Order: sequence, then structure tokens, then C-alpha cells
Amino acid sequence: MIFTCKKDELRESIQITLRAVATRATMPILTGILIRAEGDTVFLHSTNLEMGIVKKMSAVVEEGGSTAVSARIIGDIVKNMPGEEITVTTGDRFMSISSEGGKFRIREMTPEDFPLIPEWEGEAKLSIEASEMLRGAVQTGKASSADEKRPILTGTLVEREKESQKLRFVTTDSYRLAWRDLEVEGSLNGWEDCIIPTKTMNEVARAAESHGERIDIRIQDNQVLFRTGDTLISSRLIEGQFPNYRQLIPEGKRMVLKGNKNELMGAIKRASIFGNNVRMEVSDGALRLKAETPELGDSFEEVKVETEGEGMEAGFNSIYLMEGISGVEGEICHIGLDDPQKPAVIRGEEESDFTYILMPIRLK
Repeated sequence: MIFTCKKDELRESIQITLRAVATRATMPILTGILIRAEGDTVFLHSTNLEMGIVKKMSAVVEEGGSTAVSARIIGDIVKNMPGEEITVTTGDRFMSISSEGGKFRIREMTPEDFPLIPEWEGEAKLSIEASEMLRGAVQTGKASSADEKRPILTGTLVEREKESQKLRFVTTDSYRLAWRDLEVEGSLNGWEDCIIPTKTMNEVARAAESHGERIDIRIQDNQVLFRTGDTLISSRLIEGQFPNYRQLIPEGKRMVLKGNKNELMGAIKRASIFGNNVRMEVSDGALRLKAETPELGDSFEEVKVETEGEGMEAGFNSIYLMEGISGVEGEICHIGLDDPQKPAVIRGEEESDFTYILMPIRLK
């Protein structure tokens, strides 16, 4: 295999594929990148057996072929090499990387040992604007669990919202719940609801943010495939039953406060200096925030808000509360409560596509 390409393009392509390289692998091949050259294109493959990435880039290919090398080593080499062009040559179990004034050799792995990554077959099932995907992943991702002992909660439920004919992303870690409805192109009639690892959703959003205007989606062979620009991301689906979140949705109408998003965030952040448990008292056009750690001290702050309904007092985890408010688009945030012991509902003033539900905590 022999090809020449722009150094920056190869560096960028490697950085993208590194996101699916296994960091602690029982199979050494999973710490590598498979590089394949044919025609006028070079393909870079990586996988951790849960998610796979294929990135293609243009190059001058003198001789086709494939090999696999350490992802970390080739990444460090290309990032630090001088010159603007790089020539890659394989042979005698070594990959040679050379540029103006520099040459490096990396011991090759056996490319036949590299796991197969699904190839895109047929037409896209759905298509989403990259900006929509990014917003949906950011707004819902924080409510997803990182506890691998409960794999269902580490995923994002992607389902057809029958009433609006939109695609809905839903996440929960059992303490909070978030969902976002997204506009899509294509028919949702045949869409099969599925659970996709939230890590994959975040990587797709990152790739789309800088490398594509739209994201094509299809499900095949128990895998979900996302295509954006020159990047293909595949992922296994999580098997199991996602919690029936619709049963958990409160009305949040007995007490509703409307406040400036940034002012609320700032006040909650200051209160959290004295602990993550924050007491909210709402009445007569004011939100009073209190936090206390007996060994350290306490805080009190009053924020002017608009209120509807009766006064109420409830406690929340300040980090979870800020993450919900941060997902709201626009300047005004709505927080609704039905009862101090029931979840709060957080929404934006003008948007109905994003909702965040947060369980309260018991305060002494």
C-alpha cells in the first residue's frame, strides 16, 4: 500500500476514528486503526465492538492495500510531523510514514484480525439536520446514566412520536428524565423504536457538528448506522425494555415559576457552594434559594420571578437542576410543581420540544 495525502486531513481523520478505539482491550487489535486504500480514497476504521467508525478521505493512491497499526502511535506521529504532505508505505511488517525531513516506522498488526464494521446498505431510512441532532443529544444526554450495571439506562430511547410525527430522544437515570422531539425527513411509519447507547449519540452529534449538514440514519442487522459527511458511525442496539416514562410525567401546573435562565443558573450555582442540596421556596413573585452545610456555613438568595398558582417549597440536587435549566433554549425558563414530593417539570417558554423532569429530594 502506498498513498500520499495532506497531513492535516490525515490528522483530522485519525482524531475522529480515535473516538471508537478501545482504551482497555483484551484484544490488542482493538487498540488499532485499520487503514485501507483503494481508488483515490483512504478509509480509516476503528471499533471497540460496541461502536464503529469509518472515516474516508481523499488521497493519491499509488498502490492499494490495507493494514492495521496502533491508533495512539500513528496519532502522535501524524500530529507532530513536519511538512504539509505525508506519504504512507507498507511492507516487511512495518508501516512507513514520511514527510519533509522526517520518517517513522510502526509495527503493523494483522488486518485480517480486525473486526468487521457494518457497511451502509440501501437508502437512508431517516435524515436529520446536524444542528437538530446536536441539540437533541446535548439536551437529553445529561439525564442518561453511566452505571453499566443498568445498561438500559445508559441508552437513549429513539422512538416515533405518533402525535407530532417527530423522532423523540428519551433518557433517564431514574433521578431525572429528559426528552426532545426532532424534525426529520423521511417516513416514520416503519420506524422501529430502539435504544441506542448515549455515548454513540454524543459521538454522532460531535461528528455532525463539524463535518456534516445532515445525518442519515438506518437500522440493519440489529445495528444503527449514522452517516454524516465522510463519516460512518455504527453501533449495537441495547436490548431490553426502556422504562414506561409516560407514566412518570407530572402536570407541573399547581405552581409555575418563570425566570431568566441565566439568573436562575447563577443563583443556583452560588447556592451550591454550600452543598448540592438546595431548598427552593416560591411565593409572591420571588424564588428564595437556601443551602446549608453545618460545618461550613449557609447561603440565602432571592431571585425575582413570575409565579402562577400557590406558593410551594421543595428541595433538589443543584447539579441536576442546573443541567435541566441549561438545556432550555431561549432566555426564559419555566419550572412547574404539583407537590413538594413530586417531580418538577422544566421547559422553555416558547418551545415544547424539550422537557426535563427532576425528582425532588427530602430536606431536613
